[in-house]
Amino acid sequence: MMTGQLTIRPVHPDDAADLYAVVSHPAVAINLVQLPSMEFSETQKWAEEPKPGQHRLVAEVNGRVIGSINVTQMQNPRLAHAGKIGLMVHPDFWGQGVGSALMTAVLNLADNWLNLLRMELEVYTHNASAIHLYEKYGFVAEGVKRKAVFGDGRYFDCLVMARLRHADWFAAQAITPPPTRPLKKQAPVHAIIRTPRFPDDMNDVYQTFRLPEVGRTTLQLPSQEIGKTRDRLKEAAPGIYRYVAEVDGRVVGMASLHQKQNPRERHVASLGMMVHPDYWGQGIGSQLLDALTKLADNWLQLTRLELEVNTDNLAGVRLYEKFGYEIEGTHKLHAYGDGRMADSYFMGRVRE
Repeated sequence: MMTGQLTIRPVHPDDAADLYAVVSHPAVAINLVQLPSMEFSETQKWAEEPKPGQHRLVAEVNGRVIGSINVTQMQNPRLAHAGKIGLMVHPDFWGQGVGSALMTAVLNLADNWLNLLRMELEVYTHNASAIHLYEKYGFVAEGVKRKAVFGDGRYFDCLVMARLRHADWFAAQAITPPPTRPLKKQAPVHAIIRTPRFPDDMNDVYQTFRLPEVGRTTLQLPSQEIGKTRDRLKEAAPGIYRYVAEVDGRVVGMASLHQKQNPRERHVASLGMMVHPDYWGQGIGSQLLDALTKLADNWLQLTRLELEVNTDNLAGVRLYEKFGYEIEGTHKLHAYGDGRMADSYFMGRVRE
C-alpha cells in the first residue's frame, strides 16, 4: 500500500537505479519490449539522453521513483500532430492510482502544451488492466497487429489504440485530394530488379520522391532537397534491404524492408515502396514486391511484414492484398499532406 504523497515530475539522470528496478521486474518486462538480460547501463543511458521529441515524466513517492510515462512526438513534419505513449509502473504499486496520475499528467502536456491531435499506443492483447486504463482516458482500439513481438517463448499480438482531438472538425473540413493522372491499364513492363547504386541512381530516385503524387502515399514532402536522397542512398542503415526497378536505363521505382533491430522484434520488417507515376499500372510494384517477399521468406526468415497505406489508395491496397497482406486496422488522422488529414490502413502479412 502506498503511503506518502505522489509527485509527478520530469525524469532526472539520478532516477536510473529506481527506473531499472521497475523495467527489469519480470511482471513489468513481459509487457514491454525489453529482454530479461537488459543491463543497468541501458536504463542509465535512457535517463541521461532523451530522444528528439521525447517528453518524460516519473511518479515519485517518499523519494522513490515507482513509475514513468513518456510521449514521443513524431519527428516527420507530416506526422508532427501525433505522439506515442509508453507507460510502466512497479508491481508493488499496481491498482493504487499511479498509472492514472501519470496518464493525467502526460495528456495535459499533450493537449495543452504540445497541441497534439492524435495520441497512440500499443499494448499486448493479454494486458487487460492496461487496456482498461487506456479506455478510461478515451483511447479506442484501431486494430490488432498479429505476432508483433516475441517473448517468454511465444508471440504476442499488439492492440493498437488511439485518442483523437478535433476528429469531428477534420471530418467536416475534409478536402478531396487533387486528382492523380488517370491510371490506364497498360501492358506490363519488364524491369530489372537490383540493389541501388550510389550515386548513379540518385537523381532518378530524387525526381520520383519529390513528386506530390508520390509524396501523398510515402510521407515525403515536395520541398525535400536532393541531399536527403543522397544520404538515404549512400549507405543503408542496419536492417534496411532495398531494391530498385530499372526500365530502359532509368530507375522508376524503389522498395525497401526495414527489419526491426530490437531482438524481440527482429522477426518483423516494415515495407516502404514508391513507383514513378509514369509507370503506374504496368506491374513495377508487383515485381518489386515479389523480390522483397522472396528475400523476406527465403533469406531473412521473417515472420511478419507490415506496412501503412492511405485508405483512399485503392490500387495500393489491392496490390498488397495480392501478396498476402491483410488489413488489421485503421489509423485515424494519421498523416497530413496534399491539403488533407488522411486515414491509413495498417496491414500485415504473417507466416504461420
